[in-house]
Amino acid sequence: MSGVDSMVEFYVYENMQLLEQLEEILLGGQSDDGGLESEQIEEIFRVMHTIKGASAMMGYESLMHITHSIEDVFDEIRKGRELSYDKWEEVIDVTLAITDFLKEEINNVQEGLFPEASIDELHERVIKLLKEEETAEQNLEINFPGEESAESNTVKLEKIDGQTQYHAKVLFESGCGMESIRALGLMVSIEGLCSSLKTIPEDLNSDCDKEIVENGFELYLSTEKERAEIEKCIEETMFLQSYDLVEIKEKEQEPASSTTENAIAEVAITSEDVHEENLDKNQEVVNNEVNKINEALNKEKSNELQKDNKKSDSPKKEAKSQNNQAHSNKNSYLTVNISKVDMLMNLVGEIVTTESMVEKQSQLENFDRDMFEKQARRLHQLTTELQDVVMSIRMVPISSTFTKMQRVVRDMCKKTGKHVDLVLVGEQTEVDKTILENISDPLMHMIRNSMDHGIEMPEDRIAKSKPEKGTITLEAKNTGGDVVIVIKDDGKGLNKEALVKKAIEKGITNKSLDEISDKEAYNFILAPGFSTKEAVTEFSGRGVGMDVVHTNIRKLRGSINIDSEEGKGTMIIIRIPLTLAIVDGMKVQIGDEIYIIPSLNIKEVFRQGSYEIVQNPNGEEHSIIRGNCYEIKRLSNLLGIESEKSDEGIMILVESEMGNVCIIVDRIIGQQHVVIKPIPTLLTQFDKVQSHMSGCSILEDGSISLIFDVNAIISR
Repeated sequence: MSGVDSMVEFYVYENMQLLEQLEEILLGGQSDDGGLESEQIEEIFRVMHTIKGASAMMGYESLMHITHSIEDVFDEIRKGRELSYDKWEEVIDVTLAITDFLKEEINNVQEGLFPEASIDELHERVIKLLKEEETAEQNLEINFPGEESAESNTVKLEKIDGQTQYHAKVLFESGCGMESIRALGLMVSIEGLCSSLKTIPEDLNSDCDKEIVENGFELYLSTEKERAEIEKCIEETMFLQSYDLVEIKEKEQEPASSTTENAIAEVAITSEDVHEENLDKNQEVVNNEVNKINEALNKEKSNELQKDNKKSDSPKKEAKSQNNQAHSNKNSYLTVNISKVDMLMNLVGEIVTTESMVEKQSQLENFDRDMFEKQARRLHQLTTELQDVVMSIRMVPISSTFTKMQRVVRDMCKKTGKHVDLVLVGEQTEVDKTILENISDPLMHMIRNSMDHGIEMPEDRIAKSKPEKGTITLEAKNTGGDVVIVIKDDGKGLNKEALVKKAIEKGITNKSLDEISDKEAYNFILAPGFSTKEAVTEFSGRGVGMDVVHTNIRKLRGSINIDSEEGKGTMIIIRIPLTLAIVDGMKVQIGDEIYIIPSLNIKEVFRQGSYEIVQNPNGEEHSIIRGNCYEIKRLSNLLGIESEKSDEGIMILVESEMGNVCIIVDRIIGQQHVVIKPIPTLLTQFDKVQSHMSGCSILEDGSISLIFDVNAIISR
């Protein structure tokens, strides 16, 4: 990876994290009066300041300017400006809009494009933010600092015998960014040559980039050094465009106020004359230095991106194709607690030591079998601990995804006129990072569904004796090896009759209303193209939302269960594996093939002859275990394969949140940890594989074994 690529990756990763943190503060930190606490205001200010600095360093001027403008807004607020509830809402709306803009532009950066979208509209909204509500004609413009009048840029130095006084005006290259830092560097370099030094702007620790860009950086200095030394010091400045160095004559320092203005005028005239006389010489020196600097920095990201930005659209496409590999590694970073890394290092050290002991023991002439087995067991224990630590490193809280749903609810409330509270429960529940990245879209569609289809308008809720403000609950919890996510609302619920009628119209079913169970009717909303909305709106009506949910959850080897009560609300339960990587499984044989059943789903195993099978009048098989009746499903029949033991076999009682069922296999081979891999594309075209399997694994002999999806078996 080149230095440029690593700079861009770090820029994208760091600033995306900052924007997520910013969004979380904005959405979750509002008090009853609509405002934010002082600590939150300070944190927002710091986030914007950091993004601004990073964008300036990379040469992304539009991002730098828009973050600077909103930074000014929060600077005014933290200095004590009072805002009304409505004004706070406006500030948060604009800040969220800028956050969205920054995310989009940073995504473009990740794809190898230069951020060049217009910020004019957003900047105009920022300018209007801090206008006084009661004074319509007051216009508070959010300008970059340092727009003082030219009259204030008058500096007088005390005359010291034997020293020469100079006035220098320095201009930096357009778009170089961080002008105040470059000016500070020049001041530090040159002050060692001076006995007295004053600058305009005076305070370079403040944000004065805009002033330096517009008016240049001015220095008034008194020194006994030669003019050439001063010029050399200035010319060594990075990103220098041009400079003027003018000697201030003694008459220009007369104390009388009446002659001060004339002196300044003379200095300006002298500056112009000297500049004209030395222009060719100075410009040649400056151009040579600038060329050297540009050559040295040719590999920096800012220069590369600026060059790309000036090219035609065709080179942009070429740059994008060259960055496909970087884009494919999107979100490749993971923040890990240092204690987990320390634990990982300790385990690796112990494994290396134990492995050498096992190897040495096997090579001894007096082989001690007991000692060898003891060390082998220890090695197995350490390997299991290593697996647990590695898996824990991949686990991240689901809170970041839950917080994004607050934004969805907030935006829809404003557009639909509904009043809704989103209640988050169990947001610290941890899931595998891969799952977290793929669960965001399904959750968003379900929240939008609850907002648009479920929650009624305020007047309708009042007419039904419900609270004016609806409630959507988003809950996450761990159950065994699964993560359960519950989306529940107190809206109008699902109308079975309307769902069945629409399903018949769409050709999804040809059954009558009486033949369809409630659960089957509710599942119609997962069908592609199904929607009960008569007209297509911004939020629903096309019938793709819940289809996306169903497809994505199936890809995660998860399941969806829908329950509803008309007039009371709807509850959707999503069940997804805790991790997609490794599972502890039981190898079983059915016919000539070996399959794997996840151990977490196995409740009890019964040998041949230790269970009894009974049939009901419909011919369905059941088994009574300790007074409980369980349905029996023969896996050979489900898969359509011939079993070695059609009448006998080993019965396994499996369980999940969906219920309990007994399955019969030919024999049990043993238990082992298996790495879950996606089912090969060639096998997914078979309905029985797609319907009953959650993945596959490679066994120790190199053969492929399919992994049963217990939830799918129980629900069929």
